[in-house]
Amino acid sequence: MSKLLLMMSFFMLAAAATCVSAQETDTTDADEARAEAEAAIDTDDDDTADIDTASTVDFADDLVDRFRRLTFIGDFRPLYDYVDRTSRQGVGSSDSTGVFRLRAKAVGRLADGIQTGARVAWRCDTDECAPDWYMNTASPAVNGLESGQATFDELYLHFFRREKFNATIGRQQTRSVLRGGVFARSLDRNDSNNINVTWTDGTHLTLRRREGWETHIIIQRNATDGTGSIRRGPLNFDESDARISYFVSMDKAASWGPIVQRTLSVSYLPDSLLMTGDESGPRGDYWGVVGRLAARWPNQAEGMRLRLGGELGYAPEQPDPIADDLATDVDGLAWNVVASLMDLRPGHNVGINFGQTGAGWLLSPNFDDNQQFFEVRYLLRSTKLPPIDVRFRWREDIEQRASALQKREVFDMFVRMTFQFGS
Repeated sequence: MSKLLLMMSFFMLAAAATCVSAQETDTTDADEARAEAEAAIDTDDDDTADIDTASTVDFADDLVDRFRRLTFIGDFRPLYDYVDRTSRQGVGSSDSTGVFRLRAKAVGRLADGIQTGARVAWRCDTDECAPDWYMNTASPAVNGLESGQATFDELYLHFFRREKFNATIGRQQTRSVLRGGVFARSLDRNDSNNINVTWTDGTHLTLRRREGWETHIIIQRNATDGTGSIRRGPLNFDESDARISYFVSMDKAASWGPIVQRTLSVSYLPDSLLMTGDESGPRGDYWGVVGRLAARWPNQAEGMRLRLGGELGYAPEQPDPIADDLATDVDGLAWNVVASLMDLRPGHNVGINFGQTGAGWLLSPNFDDNQQFFEVRYLLRSTKLPPIDVRFRWREDIEQRASALQKREVFDMFVRMTFQFGS
């Protein structure tokens, strides 16, 4: 009951913020001037990096202003990772890996209002780096491409009517993230987070209102053997009714006092939930609701400032405990909070991230199901160096698996750099 009350309180707060914002169209001239001044502090002043927040439709719209014909852009992320774990059978192990992700993109303008883009992404590590071209609809692993593999993670047409309507069709990157400053977290949609390579095949429509609200509608095509986005078992797409899934969100990233982000999103995956984990067993529709709020104080783009944010998600339909190897009821609640101190000194930023995802929450690209986690991160943004991230993270199972001797525990850390090139 306490979890349900927490969820209801969060969504009531988000709904109240939405209702108040809807009244902005009835303001006086003075109120409109003040609203315009507040809207000037928008995503251009966002503390969270564009590379971790922008989807294909957002990025393509930005290119309209900068390029008329053909351009080439890309990014390169090398990362060193160390992991120390204790398995559910009580066996300890540790390893370290050097890995990188390289992406190169070509964008061309076909005509007024029509643009096309293609991007090749390649992932490589110290264990496997021989290039292997991959071009299936479903990703080969839970987190996307495996080491050595390369693919088109973008191959799309973009149609736009600026400021009102955008549409991308084809393979693309889609995101709905908490803009947390140091962190870009998501409980439901975040293609190619960190150094992963994932994608969405389908259509992404964006509708923009004058008050700064954006409505996103994503119609995603799934393959029989899976999908390009991170979706966790026992989700399954081999039935014909599960081949199309849906996502709708309302988001506002312009300021409303200290509040700098408000989002409400719904994911609907029909006939995709294996209730007992058995493909021949009963199936159900899976859906999840996520609310996001982020605040900044003082609300400024420069100088030391605190950025706070939170996500709350709930999946009303959960699999049976046997599907998750649990002896207890499956929990469909997920939550995630972040706190980032930006420009502690110019260019130096630190943040913490804490949360839990129940075993019945199967949509998060950032967090495993049945997991509690705590992370500390340092981010350096310098005019002389590329962005540098240093992460320390602790994870543990929430509920012990029925077949396990103990809960799994994992500590990992990484050092990551991000280079961007092109016009």
